[in-house]
Amino acid sequence: MHYKNYTGIINGLSRDANDRNELAKIRKIMDETEDDDNIAALITVEEAEYVLKNTNTSNPFSSAKDAVFGVGDFVSNFAGNVYESARLSRIIHEFGGLGVKATEYVGKNGNVYIRLSGRPGVRAFLNGTKYLADNAKILFMGIGTQGQNDVSIKATRFSIVYSLAYRVVELIFKDEYTLTNFFVNVTMDMAKLIISIKLSAVAVPILMTAAGIASGSIIVVSAVIFIAGIGISYLLYEIDDYFGISESIIRELKKQRKPRTDGEGRYHADTFFTNLHRFG
Repeated sequence: MHYKNYTGIINGLSRDANDRNELAKIRKIMDETEDDDNIAALITVEEAEYVLKNTNTSNPFSSAKDAVFGVGDFVSNFAGNVYESARLSRIIHEFGGLGVKATEYVGKNGNVYIRLSGRPGVRAFLNGTKYLADNAKILFMGIGTQGQNDVSIKATRFSIVYSLAYRVVELIFKDEYTLTNFFVNVTMDMAKLIISIKLSAVAVPILMTAAGIASGSIIVVSAVIFIAGIGISYLLYEIDDYFGISESIIRELKKQRKPRTDGEGRYHADTFFTNLHRFG
């Protein structure tokens, strides 16, 4: 793509239809393959953002802080998967190979048990062959249906705490980040989390059964569930990113919001939190 000179002044344009027409003209200019003398003025944030994202020159406004927040935004979509990775790591470390299998069955007394195959003497943590499905060790390792559900609940709590903590950090230190951004991002994080939980509730039992039939290995079953969770989170991330759902909601709310002051012209509390990052 060829970079052109986007400078100049345009007079007499309105803020609505004409703005959209001007943005369309800029996009048409940028899509051209031949250099020319087209000159356009950037009169809206959307136009400037489009030009910066679609030129091959370096972004003069990028910084280490922006890069850190970019990574943080991405990771916020996978907080639950990060937590569940610890479970997979524990299982791999405990069993060390693909040969150990876990069989879930109902005993004569009606209790649900987990039977582990292989030599128990070589295991450091689960050194028995049979455990109740709600045994503390089984729940900690996330083996069986109850164990997986327990890990999922803890991963959900971790995701909520991470989202709130990270968005507060953004509110304090990130430039051009207001309470509107904060509440929309937190709401979207929770919405993605709820959808992920619903999809996982449907997919995990099916995957556990399929993986169990295929090999029965505890490590294989755990790895399949973990990869499926990452896949669901990534799908939701891509949908939000492709359609710009979060950004469009924030943009529309900011357009409708008018600057507010308290009776004697003092700044509203929103202004204080918006500018708090300057003290960071």
